Amino acid sequence: MTGLPEHAHIEEPCGPELENLDPQTARVFHAMGRVMRLHRLATGKMLSEHAMQHAEAFTLPLLVMREGISQRDLGDVLHLSPPRVSMILRELESSGLVVRRPDESDRRVTRVFLTPMGRRREGEQRTLLRDYVDRTFGALSKADQIELERLLGELADRTMEVLQETPEEEDQAAR
Repeated sequence: MTGLPEHAHIEEPCGPELENLDPQTARVFHAMGRVMRLHRLATGKMLSEHAMQHAEAFTLPLLVMREGISQRDLGDVLHLSPPRVSMILRELESSGLVVRRPDESDRRVTRVFLTPMGRRREGEQRTLLRDYVDRTFGALSKADQIELERLLGELADRTMEVLQETPEEEDQAAR
C-alpha cells in the first residue's frame, strides 16, 4: 500500500493481547482499532495533500455551526486544554482563517469567527470529506451500510453506558 508511513503496521493488533477474553470479541476489538488507525492515516494523508492541518479540519466545521463561539466553549466542545485551543487559534488566525474578538457585553470573553477565507477553506474540506466518505463507506452495499450503522449504534450505546458508570459500578463490572 503506497502513501503510508513505514511505521504504519496496519495488520498488527492495535493493543496488547487481551487475556481471559472471548477470542472473537478480541478480534472485533482489534478490527475496530485497525479501521480507526487507517481512517486517521487516510484523513491525515488527504489533508496534507491539500496543505491542511488536522486542527483546522476539526475546528473550521465547528465554527461554521457555532459562529462566534467563545474560545472557552470551543475548547470544551473539542475536549482541548485552553493553551492548546489558543495555539490552534493563533495558527488559524495567522493563516487568515479566523478572527478573535472580545465579546461586546463581557470583555473577558473572546469570541471566534470565520473569515471569508476560512469559509472557503471549510467548504474545500467538506468536499474532500464527502469524497473520502463516498470512496469508503459509500463503497459498501446499502444492506452493509444499514447493518454497520446498526452495529455501530449498539457499540456507541454500550460505550456510553461504560462512560456513565459510577466507580462502584465499574468495580462490580470488573469482578
